[in-house]
Order: sequence, then C-alpha cells, then structure tokens
Amino acid sequence: MRQGALPAGLLAAGLVLTGCGGSPTTTSAAGSAPEKNPYAPYESLTGARRTDKLLADAKSEGGTLDLYTSNTDIQDLVDAFQKAYPGIKVHAFRANSETVLQRALQENDANKPQNDVMDTNDLELRALDAQHLLHAYRGPALANLKDAAKKLGGWTAERFNAFVVGWNTDQVKKGQEPTDFADFAEPRWKGRLSVEVGDWDWYASMHTYLTEEKGMSQADADALFKKIATNAKVVKGHTVQGELLSAGQFAVALSVYSHTIDKAAKKGAPVAWRPAVEPVILRPNGVALMARARHPAAALLWTDWVLGAGQQVIAESLRIPAATQVPGYKDPIPAGTRTYSLSKTAETDTRKWNTAYDALLRGVPAAG
Repeated sequence: MRQGALPAGLLAAGLVLTGCGGSPTTTSAAGSAPEKNPYAPYESLTGARRTDKLLADAKSEGGTLDLYTSNTDIQDLVDAFQKAYPGIKVHAFRANSETVLQRALQENDANKPQNDVMDTNDLELRALDAQHLLHAYRGPALANLKDAAKKLGGWTAERFNAFVVGWNTDQVKKGQEPTDFADFAEPRWKGRLSVEVGDWDWYASMHTYLTEEKGMSQADADALFKKIATNAKVVKGHTVQGELLSAGQFAVALSVYSHTIDKAAKKGAPVAWRPAVEPVILRPNGVALMARARHPAAALLWTDWVLGAGQQVIAESLRIPAATQVPGYKDPIPAGTRTYSLSKTAETDTRKWNTAYDALLRGVPAAG
C-alpha cells in the first residue's frame, strides 16, 4: 500500500540498486566493518532438519518475530503462521509502505534496528537493499517460485499486485465497459475517473508501455495523460479508492488493485475489472530478511513458511502468489490478457517519475 510520493531522502536511497548476489557477510549500516551473517548456521539445512532447528532456535531467541509490513492482509498470514508454529508470537507493525521504510531506515541510522522481516512493495525494498540492510534469502522455497519472484537482490517476491482498470457496474453498464486506455481522454469521462495519489510507479509503467511497446511518442503520451488527468479525481490509498468506487463516487478507477475489486465484488459491491483493459501491470511485493535481525531463526522460519505453505493463504486472500503451483488457485488475470511488468525506469529514474506524476496531478480535484 503506497499512500503518497516517496520523500526525497528515501528516493535517494533507492537510486542505486544492489546486485543480485549476496555476500557471506553483511556491511553495517554505517559502512564500517562487515557484520557476522546471523543466518549462516541454517543455510545448508533442508527439510525437517532445517525446520526443527529453526523452530528450536526461534524459541530460544524468545519466541518472537518482529515484522514491518504494508500488507493489508497481514493478519491472515500471522494467524496461519501462529497456528502452524504456536510457540512463536508475531508482532506486526503495519502502516503504508513509505512509513515502514522510513521507520526501518531511521532505526538503522540510530544503530537500533527493531524488525526482523520486512514485507512491502518492491521500490521500498530496493531502497532498503541499496542501504545494505537486507540479507538475500537462499532457502529451499526458492525452487517453487516463479522466475519473476527471484534474483531481485536482497529480497524475494511473495506475491504480485496487479494494477487494473476497475469500474462501477451501476455507472458503466454491461456492453459499455472500457476497452482501450486511450479512450479515457474522451470528454464523456469528465469527472468520472479516479487515480491514486501515490501511484507514480503505475504512471511510469503505463507511460513506458505506451512509448516502448505501443510506439507512441513521448509528447503524445504526455498529451494523453494530461487529457486523462482533466477527467480525473484524486484519491489517497487503494482501499479508499475501492470503497469510493463501490459507493459510486466515480465510475472508473484507473490504477486500482485487482484484489481490491475482487474482494469488494465478493461482498456484493457493484464493481468489476474483467474483461481487462490492457495492459494489466504487475508489481512484485516481497519479503526480506533484515541483515541485522534480532531474531534471525524466527525471521528465516517465517520466510520459509510464507514462501511455502503461506502461499495458500496469499491465494485465498485473492492475491497473486509468487509460487508456481498453489493447490486450488486460479489466476485472476484472464488467459491471453496482455501483462506488463513494473517499468525498469521506475526503479532507476525514481525521482523523474515521482516528480512528473506529481506535476500531472497538480490541480486535479480530490474525490469524495
């Protein structure tokens, strides 16, 4: 969950990305002498031997796991994990993605790291990785993950968020569903669209898709977005966006999550997103071991579980799991739908896209 543009200081942290590998030791936050790898005793273990050792050591650490997350469905995971391992108590701090990032950075700057695991969006994880605060996961669960979930540096994708165009079915009747993103520049959508204030990464991806995949010039893409912005209202937070869409405050949400729409529809709200307006933009959300974890055994036990058995819980929450196979799971994205991964330029030109999106939305009225 991202609820605004990343502050400039946090942006700077994400401009330099770490490599895909990880060293046996971890550089301290101050950049001084390398610190001992707290996960080394477990990295050669597999199967029941690994799990038994992690569980025993997690209990000797105090039976506690400290987790920072922006995942709105985190309680489902916590409950299922604690049912599987009743001897381990999870303390989850949940806030928007910028807040959990800022908290982790500030604590490490003060040489007082407090969390063992981070669960949040990819760009915030990349910012932490750039500061050498993460330790790459090398456990057995990697074998069952999609390629796009792996080799991301110091973190691993545990699920994917899908940016989709959603609509209120009371306002957009059957047979009148939008089919082309460019159509939203038309006058008939005046005041009927919504965008989320922090979705500059979605904007970067859509803009890149239009120019690099569809052959549109930069100027034409800019002009298209300006026309769309004149038809739009701004909301803060994807959960709020889904609620306002369900209530009919606007007809269409341009950058809503598929699971937000699917959950609302399951409860009877008049919303839909299929047939999909292409492309559906996929953004990995991940789990990361903190390099200076106070409870490394508990952190590794959680990560093994969330990338393994926990994938079933993620699927049941109508999210897109990172695992290649989850029993009973059906991909919410219809077969044959064009998908597009988060733009690489969103990772490397963070400040550029953040600034451009902020400028695009300047003067756009708030919804509600």
